[in-house]
Amino acid sequence: MTRSSASSGISTARPSASTAHSPTSPPRRLAQPDRKRNSPTMNNHWYIGSPSSQLGSAPIATRIFDEPIALYRDRDGRAFALEDRCCHRGVQLSKGCVTDSGRIACAYHGWEYDGDGRCAHVPSFVAGTRIPDGFKVKSYPVREQDHYVWIWMGDRAPEGAPPRIPGAHDYAWRQGHVHVACNATTFLENMLDGAHAVFTHKGAHPSYFFNVLNGFKEYEYEVRVTDTGFTLFYPPTSDESEPIPAHADSRATFELPDRAIIFQKGLRTDFFNVIHMVPTGATTCRVEWLTRQPGDEPMVEWCDDEPRTLEQDRVLQESAQRNYSRAGAAFERHVPADYATLLVRKILELAAKGEWPAQRHTLVARKLVLVRQ
Repeated sequence: MTRSSASSGISTARPSASTAHSPTSPPRRLAQPDRKRNSPTMNNHWYIGSPSSQLGSAPIATRIFDEPIALYRDRDGRAFALEDRCCHRGVQLSKGCVTDSGRIACAYHGWEYDGDGRCAHVPSFVAGTRIPDGFKVKSYPVREQDHYVWIWMGDRAPEGAPPRIPGAHDYAWRQGHVHVACNATTFLENMLDGAHAVFTHKGAHPSYFFNVLNGFKEYEYEVRVTDTGFTLFYPPTSDESEPIPAHADSRATFELPDRAIIFQKGLRTDFFNVIHMVPTGATTCRVEWLTRQPGDEPMVEWCDDEPRTLEQDRVLQESAQRNYSRAGAAFERHVPADYATLLVRKILELAAKGEWPAQRHTLVARKLVLVRQ
């Protein structure tokens, strides 16, 4: 079964005898993303700098889009983000400390900086010496919200608050992160790729995957394009075992610029997982995950598997990145089950050009894709 839309710019057609790949007749290829750099246009978004719980009284180092950033709190607990470089001799400010006055101080010569990046104290200056205006480092807008410290990476003023995490303060959550040596877009595509789970995550979430491990199955899922990305609606699983009963409502959502939400409703405790693929560099990312704390034992086992599941993803996606870095992505061949990952690429491409959501109408609002697992 084949469904495709010329208006979407995405082809997921199964090859026929006349179009199947051969040495003399290569298939038509989609435009491939550049896996070796990130578009600077995508900087105009909020990105996670750190979980709130990890930013205490001492500064910490983080990185987004290859920009080193020092995060710290003043004595009132307010979070600030500065370029992680003293303007004196280049030592990382995150190696320093926070003074009694609430400034971040360089560990090398004690130069102190206010939250706006201006140097406010140079110990070696004679009392009364005016600090030159050029003694400063870059500062970043910061917002603390929903268990995270968010940093605005853009070259213009922040556009509102960071995207909210539904129920962030109504439930208990588990939280963690994984550093991955692959492009953030590559890992984001992985999170929206429903066809990989049975093969990549053998041994993880055993009850959920029990039914598909017993043989290949075909099912249809629905894709709905939204103003911020899209949502995949999966059919109910036929597995009657816990923790996912047959009547569960399962969906996966992509939200610009880097968020995937995995949601199953109909459980004794709903499963809700929010994952951000923060681009730390051209071929590296930091995967921040937040999972709703379950209240019953079967779901506790499910959530305990989250670090193992992400580790399985990490190993495979890092191996893919090595090939992307060496040869680009032109070698890829696609099938109907790839529709969601290709849609991620298309929406990111439009957003990077500043054409989203104005060009949302060019993508199909709903699309059913046959997936073979």
